[in-house]
Amino acid sequence: MSKFKLEKTDVKHLEIFVNPLDLRKSLHRFLNYVENRRIKRTARGNHLPKTEAKKLIRLITDATRAPKEPEFRKYSRWIDYVDRLALKLGFITYNTKGRHKDKGNSTEESYPNNHIEFRAEKYNPFMTLSHCEQEVEILETLTESYKCDDNELLQRGAMGRLDTFGTWGCATGVLPFLNFAESRIMLFDILKQCQSGVWYSTASLIQYLRSEHPWFLIPEKPKYKYKTDSLKGRYGNFHEIRGMHEIDISPKDPDAFERVEGRYAERFLEGIPLAMGYADVAYGKSDYKNRYPSINKLKAFRVNEHFLRFMQGYLPEPKVTVQPNFEIHIESAFYPLNIFARLTPLTDLVSEDTVTILKLNRKKVTAQLAKDASADAADLLKSFADTHVPQNILTELREWAGHSEKFVLYDGFGLLEGDPPDLAGEFALEAISPEFSIVRSPDRLSEQMETSELAPVLVRHGRDAFTPLPDEAMSIFPKKSGTKAKPKKKESVTLYRKTSVTLYFPTRSLLEKCRKWLIQANCPIEADVSGKCITYAAQDQALADAALEAMQKNDSVQIEDIEL
Repeated sequence: MSKFKLEKTDVKHLEIFVNPLDLRKSLHRFLNYVENRRIKRTARGNHLPKTEAKKLIRLITDATRAPKEPEFRKYSRWIDYVDRLALKLGFITYNTKGRHKDKGNSTEESYPNNHIEFRAEKYNPFMTLSHCEQEVEILETLTESYKCDDNELLQRGAMGRLDTFGTWGCATGVLPFLNFAESRIMLFDILKQCQSGVWYSTASLIQYLRSEHPWFLIPEKPKYKYKTDSLKGRYGNFHEIRGMHEIDISPKDPDAFERVEGRYAERFLEGIPLAMGYADVAYGKSDYKNRYPSINKLKAFRVNEHFLRFMQGYLPEPKVTVQPNFEIHIESAFYPLNIFARLTPLTDLVSEDTVTILKLNRKKVTAQLAKDASADAADLLKSFADTHVPQNILTELREWAGHSEKFVLYDGFGLLEGDPPDLAGEFALEAISPEFSIVRSPDRLSEQMETSELAPVLVRHGRDAFTPLPDEAMSIFPKKSGTKAKPKKKESVTLYRKTSVTLYFPTRSLLEKCRKWLIQANCPIEADVSGKCITYAAQDQALADAALEAMQKNDSVQIEDIEL
């Protein structure tokens, strides 16, 4: 690749836009929502129903902000974007080929009885991939997905503001032959050469493309669907609008590249890079007045460190720390789908920031274990955690698992002890072990055993207590002579005491700083965000002192003992 150089720019007077939503988190919540629901899409347009879309908006965006016009349109575009991504990844399926309402002149398609179906056979293998592998699959899916009428030139991005060229005639001319995937990959190769956090001029990017990669979008010798299209030239699909008039773009125009390829570069920046959270953009006024689509309205862009690391093939796995107070702290560059998909059914969300905090919920854990006996929450935490899971957490999880065990009550059946005779076959319901079987009609079975010269002992138990067996019975169960309860010995009990230290903070921001230092020092803590305090065991004072000493490099902190 040729020498790379873009101009840095000042964005002081521009409107900066940072995508407030995380595509991975939105995808996770969308799939959680549709997994156990049978959602019927609209017959007209094949969209999500308004009622479902509104619920998803509240679920995926900030729950404290109700969707309002005109922002509702922006949010609905985001929901549609997530919906289409889930479909492209194969995690859901629904009919995308409609049928014409009438066989006459109507060209509008309808989608009757079209329901969303969740595809666990595709989603579950994706959840086993590493953090980096998942990111690659999502990016590749978005990069490789396009149509002649569905690309940055003709469709607005999920968070985009720039208008587009019209779709009329897009099935002819050069558009059907353009490889947008290759164009996107080449632009990503350019972006990964940028510096993190530096604002670059979009105009300088376009001039770099014109100078070094003039054919990055439309080949030097383009193909045409029809011979007559070649007469219109490489820009025959693209027309500017001024008032009621169309303005053709000719390859001979000195600014033709800026008016087509330049517009594409602008719209690419507010497409996949903005949606994935790789880049931020800054808007100003368009160079054209009363002429559309807008041009040079997206004045600047910047990429972040997470994007550059990912492009270099280095995307660190999320850092997971389990605290003694049942909190799970997750620090990750991007939303870790595989971790949240596994932990969401077991936890409550405490807070979301650079460090997301979940808290184990006893009812959710026991419900999950009752639903799936093989779901071991302790093993799950051990597989994710970067440090040892606190012993009190493992002990509690074992206790919770005991409360989740299922039992079946057999009413009107009997328990047969001993090797079952041949005649018990027709009465046997379930063999518990080689010595015990659950049988139906115990009275009839006892009569047939006596007829066969066997000596069964039939015992009927009361509703409030078991009936002791006769002394002559051969059984492992208690007999009459041994029913007297023996006095219990006094139990020797040892109580354990632990001394703890609590730090109180004037602000939550200072609490967050201290919490990060303590976690980095591997000091087990219990944080109370609402009370603005952190508690740790006195035996961990050395670890806490090391964290506080490191914190002193940036903040002057004094500790004063108080009496409560």
